[in-house]
Amino acid sequence: MDAGAQARSFLLRNDAHAVDGVVLGRPHPAVLGVIIGVTPGETTPETEYAKAVRAVAQGAHTLTDVTTDGGPTLRRRVLESLNTVYGTVPTYEVFRRIRRGRQAPRDAVLAVLEEQAAEGVDFFTVHASATPEQARALGASDRVIPVTSRGGAMMVEVMDALGVGNPYAECFDEVLDLCRATGAALSLAGTFRPGSIADALDATHLAEVEVQAGLVRRAHAKGVKVSVELVNHVPVHLIPAYCALGRERLDGAPFGALGPSPTDIAITHDHVAGAIGATTAALHGTSWVTCVTAGEHCRIPDAEDIVTAVKYFQIALHIAEVGRTGDVARDAKLSRARNDNDWTAMAELAVHPADAQELVARQGYHHGEACTMCRGTCPLVRGKAIRARQG
Repeated sequence: MDAGAQARSFLLRNDAHAVDGVVLGRPHPAVLGVIIGVTPGETTPETEYAKAVRAVAQGAHTLTDVTTDGGPTLRRRVLESLNTVYGTVPTYEVFRRIRRGRQAPRDAVLAVLEEQAAEGVDFFTVHASATPEQARALGASDRVIPVTSRGGAMMVEVMDALGVGNPYAECFDEVLDLCRATGAALSLAGTFRPGSIADALDATHLAEVEVQAGLVRRAHAKGVKVSVELVNHVPVHLIPAYCALGRERLDGAPFGALGPSPTDIAITHDHVAGAIGATTAALHGTSWVTCVTAGEHCRIPDAEDIVTAVKYFQIALHIAEVGRTGDVARDAKLSRARNDNDWTAMAELAVHPADAQELVARQGYHHGEACTMCRGTCPLVRGKAIRARQG
């Protein structure tokens, strides 16, 4: 694609799924996603459904189900009961059927996607861009983390162990026909997206982005909704370069970020680092931002971890939207209320009103009262008194 190609946006929703959907792509505001999913021995459909409910209530726009045990319980319950855009990573079930069920790769891919599309899954995160050549070269890789994608590593194993091509690539036209017929979208995952900021913009990932670009053009030619998972672990000064790459190479398709994480050393505080990265990414054109939780690289998040991450990322995306549009109206309105020491109005205008209202109630503030930070030396109260004398 040329640098001047037109940005594409679309309604993210399966035709069979009775939800509102969400518009994805420039010039619309960035969409916020959350990851849930059953990990055998660690979580259950019940605990993951509870996370889904909390995330949607907090304002997340999409849920991505990374369940690895092949069970449909969580997927079907969310699809039937929550008004939210819902996607899966079919690679995990495809891998199970190929490696454990001895199913032919092409048959496994199409069977899994057909089953889930019929249930109403809105988007599929697929690992279609790793090549057999990259799989064979993995042993000689000098990357800090050769593969950071769980599903991507599965497809690399299939190619390496069975001597076959990428299972998705081998039947990509049929995958596109299925998506076109159902309205489901494709999210092209990055097998070799950087898992360390030291690997950002390296030759391995740039080569994969070119493969993704070709897949995007094929999807667009068939009228299929498609986005690209582009940005992951990237130092903050290179996030704009990744976004420019997405705008220049991906035929106008929306591109997304996992975080992104602008540092590798924020263990237990990865949600803070991710929110910082998300501000920069969204400011520079990233359309789909997936939350990173506090213990992202160390443990499965609980419901509170997810809610906290959503809150941090909502602040990040608001900051980015102000930078993108120049619209400071909401911030200025809150600041006028702050100048008036109007605690009720301040709480209502906050990014997270319930949290602000709880704080005001706990502190017992009333209109015109200074907060405990300044009390008798509050410049806002003093300023009003000065203006009153001068008036």
